[in-house]
Formats: sequence, structure tokens, C-alpha cells
Amino acid sequence: SVVIYVRDGMRHKEFYEYGLLPGVHYVAVESAEDVPAMVRWLREHDKYARAVAEAGRARMSTLDVQALTDFIAQVLRLYAKKQNFRPTRQPGSVQIDCEDDLWRHYSLWRTWMQDYMMQDNATCIHPPPKGSKLGPPGWGGAYLGSKPRCYASHDLGPKAQPHACDFEHPFNTAESWVQFGQFPYPHPRDNQGWRTK
Repeated sequence: SVVIYVRDGMRHKEFYEYGLLPGVHYVAVESAEDVPAMVRWLREHDKYARAVAEAGRARMSTLDVQALTDFIAQVLRLYAKKQNFRPTRQPGSVQIDCEDDLWRHYSLWRTWMQDYMMQDNATCIHPPPKGSKLGPPGWGGAYLGSKPRCYASHDLGPKAQPHACDFEHPFNTAESWVQFGQFPYPHPRDNQGWRTK
């Protein structure tokens, strides 16, 4: 079916929108109130609606990980030209080069994480050099057992999760209580072996 894009309230564009044209790959209306009239118009002009839907579907089918990677690379190059400082790595920061390492860093439960793992180094931005000694399980070699800091992961406000980062009674031990400036290892009572697996 044809996509109807509501312009009202949209302040940003997703990466794929730059390759889409209104009237070719989708139809646009100014506000949600205009949608019923557009639906009626499209039903009356079925051939046009089908052509737009087919063109949009064909365009979206060409977008893949490589297309996203190319777009992000271009955004970062343009952003870098506007910087007036040289970025430096902060003490305690975590280097993540592979998608699997990203999942291992952020995941709170291994059973949930396993549904998303590639279990190879195909997603690595900087693959480990040939012959590198990799820790368990032998792929995604940059992962060293890091976890997100608890106080950066929860809304600790009184109406949200005010006790989520209680060190003695943690919400989840797969989070870090280490201060900024130090490597964020998981809670000492971590029972999932994040430092070793």
C-alpha cells in the first residue's frame, strides 16, 4: 500500500528519506486531518496509488546495511568539518568495534542477547588483526567485559526507578557502578560471567 507522510510535527529526516521523493515514492499531506481526504483521493486514483506504492517498495528494497553505513560515514565526515577541536578518547571509555561487542556491552541478560548475535567478526569496523589472541568466545575480540553504568541507564527520579542503582540491592548485576574515568566492569556480584565470556 502507498505510504502517506504527515509533514506536521516532523522536525528531522531519517537517513533513507533523502533518497525518496514525494509523489514518486510516497504521498505527503500537511497534517493528520488531511489523511482521510488523501485516502479517498488515492482510492479514486488507484493506478497512481499502485505506481507510487511499487516505486516506494522498490526504492526501500535497495537499502541495506551498506547503504546505512555509507550515509553515516558521510554524516560523520560533514560533522568533522565543523569541529574546531580534536576528539580524544576519555579515560574509562570503551572501544567497541564489532556489532556483537555492542550487544554484549548493553545486554542485561545473555538469553535475550543470543537472539541478535552474529557470532563472527563480519560486522567489525576494525577487525582484529590476523593471529590476534581473542578472549572467549573467540570472536568480537575488542570486548573486555564492559557494561553500561547504572546511573547512566536509568531514570532515578522519584516517579521512575529511584532505587535501580542501589549497590546493595541492584536492579541487575549486568550493569556497572564504576565511576567515570575507570573501565566499567559489571557489579561485583555479576552471576553471568560477563568478564570471561
